[in-house]
Amino acid sequence: MTTHPIYQWIPQRAPFLLIDAVEEVDDSHTVTTFPVRSDCPLVDNGILPLSGLMENAAQTCAVRAGWTQKQHGETIKKGYIGAVKKMEVTRFPKVGETLCTEATLLEEVANISLIECTTRINQEVIATTTLKLATVDE
Repeated sequence: MTTHPIYQWIPQRAPFLLIDAVEEVDDSHTVTTFPVRSDCPLVDNGILPLSGLMENAAQTCAVRAGWTQKQHGETIKKGYIGAVKKMEVTRFPKVGETLCTEATLLEEVANISLIECTTRINQEVIATTTLKLATVDE
């Protein structure tokens, strides 16, 4: 397994970086991992709450966008969540557990992407959602 550098594709930096490694990335698919640590600013009482799961999914989506922009020789653009569709969470991760988040591009028109995300701990699916993301030139 080869991991890829994160900082070249997304603007987030520690301590607000909720992905630790990029396991796979291409034009339509991204897989990241994140070990939940107690020093993560979103962890509350040893649990990563909904806001942390959402940010992890959004950052996983951002990796694909940044990677694609780099492949086309473009500057990395900032992205924003435009809509969240059907976020389902079966449980919240605890400190010490490692998230594996997979993002799959469903559709892309101009600067708007529709992306399906699944977060697992080991093989257990703990969260699913579909995000609509927009990138902007600044």
